[in-house]
Amino acid sequence: MEDAHWAEPQGTYEERRQRYLSFCAAQSPGGRIGFFNQIARLELGQPVDEGPIRQGIAFVDSRQDCCDFAAGGLLRILYLYTGSPCIAPEMVADIEDCLLRFKYWWDEPAGDNRRCYHTENHQIIFHSDELLAGQRFKDRVFVNNREDGRAHMAHALHYINRWLDFRARFGFSEWLSNCYFEEDLLALVNLHDFAEDPEVRRRAGALIDVILFEMALHTYRGVFGCTHGRTYAPLIKGGRREGSASTAKLVFGMGFFNNPSSLGAVPLATSSYRCPQIIVDIAADLDAPMVSRERHSLDMDDAPAYGLSFDSLEDGHLYWSIQDYTHPRTYDLAQRTRQLRNIMLYEDYQPRYDQVLQWQMEEYGEVLDRDVDCHALTEVHIQTYRTPDYLLSCAQDYRPGKPGYQQHIWQATLGIDAVVFTNHPGAEDEISRPNYWAGNGILPRAAQHQNVAVCVHHVPPTDAFPFSHAYFPCWAFEEVIERGRWVCARKAGGYIALYSQHPTHWRSDSDVARVELRVDTPDNVWICEMGRQADWHSFEAFVESVTRSVVQCAGLATRYISPSLGEVIFGWGAPLTVAGQEVPMRGTPRFDNAYCQAEFGTTQLQIRRGQDSLDLDLGVAAVESL
Repeated sequence: MEDAHWAEPQGTYEERRQRYLSFCAAQSPGGRIGFFNQIARLELGQPVDEGPIRQGIAFVDSRQDCCDFAAGGLLRILYLYTGSPCIAPEMVADIEDCLLRFKYWWDEPAGDNRRCYHTENHQIIFHSDELLAGQRFKDRVFVNNREDGRAHMAHALHYINRWLDFRARFGFSEWLSNCYFEEDLLALVNLHDFAEDPEVRRRAGALIDVILFEMALHTYRGVFGCTHGRTYAPLIKGGRREGSASTAKLVFGMGFFNNPSSLGAVPLATSSYRCPQIIVDIAADLDAPMVSRERHSLDMDDAPAYGLSFDSLEDGHLYWSIQDYTHPRTYDLAQRTRQLRNIMLYEDYQPRYDQVLQWQMEEYGEVLDRDVDCHALTEVHIQTYRTPDYLLSCAQDYRPGKPGYQQHIWQATLGIDAVVFTNHPGAEDEISRPNYWAGNGILPRAAQHQNVAVCVHHVPPTDAFPFSHAYFPCWAFEEVIERGRWVCARKAGGYIALYSQHPTHWRSDSDVARVELRVDTPDNVWICEMGRQADWHSFEAFVESVTRSVVQCAGLATRYISPSLGEVIFGWGAPLTVAGQEVPMRGTPRFDNAYCQAEFGTTQLQIRRGQDSLDLDLGVAAVESL
């Protein structure tokens, strides 16, 4: 793994592309999708190792969860490298046979439906796989449903257009995900490169532009260090193992190549697609602070306002991608879909739901809110503040008090390893969803204004984990000073100060001391203030000013006199006010930043930077209903 020059753009795109392909080709990771590195070998004209590809074929045939990812890689091999002297014709024939017997959607017969079809990333991967397989074998009969390739093409095109429509209108329910954006890129790059329909190719390319624009806005020197709709523990404990790191390095030139089988970076590195230079430049725009506000997804109650029905199985595809399976308005439709398609959800979260409903009874004397699905990725309003020395990002007032899943609510990023966030654990391990670091057992109420964030954790006293904690790797900073309830740290020219309402204590993470800052109470207010040497002149001046500031906490409410913003008031039920003015946390446009202003629901985006501009037409097709 490289350690030098990660923080500034390095090389031309072609230089980085060749370097990444060589990085991939030199390794043999194995596993279900390890064969993606063999795609790099083929691109470089090197003979493949058949073992990993045969593992990929076996995985597709197993119909296990995520086998659609492997099918996308096999299709890429067929389209780009059939006839190459670097892969045997017999191997190509075996890939073809595998794709002809695959099950491409839940409405086909044969096989069990316990794999995940329905989340946002899986939907577009299954549909793109089906379109490209249908194109490849137009006149062949597919084994699973006994229909020819043309029928598969028509089926897939219908759902691809609907998926593209939904993303154009509502953004991504798996917002700013540093893993699932990679899966989206696999499908979209395959469509951009291989779809015969020119409109599908154009729209896929435009949506790739949007994803990379999102990454450019919320990436700090190669670290996608923002709030995420879905993530995993290794991906948020610094940027070295982040799922999107190789894509950021390839496209923006900052960060690390860390994955020789990246579902996003490998297709991009072997594609005709090129990221518009204006987006690359935005990722490197670090000379001045920038506020980026944006909105994704929608709440179930608002669906009729967008012409969507609670009775349509096809509109239900959007609700399943949002994953709000138990909302009262969509519950009956979800049950119809499950019964019709024999689809199962893998984990039983009913005990958590029962706990939260009982908690409402104890607190309020009645159940106020039955919308408690932990998976739900409903409407989110995001603020990210990026400076030359740090990035701070938050999902504003997002489903507080409801069970969580993989939602990463806020994070401060000062370097490749220097990241800080808080959460309420959902499990003791780092694998479950939610777990010790990734996601929240109970979602907090958080808000941010520029360089200050406040996060209020409110947890049932009887919870298995009656505490919240901060991930704060002291070893990743150059200085750490503890003063009263504040922990302050410096990384180069960036400063962070984290306050806890209640006393904290340090715990180790594996063999590394002072990584976990825990507070042993079910309720706690955390305050994060960021600063820079350019504003404070010295770390000592920042620490002195912040730690002498007035902080008043009463229960779940807080009043903080920030040395940079003035009076900040927030709490579990109170609005956010800064310097006497209420700061709206909802009603955010789709994009509101220095480069793009666009209302939610629009399909026309203009990105501007100086004299340069990029016009994107996401081309919404008519949305059909049954």
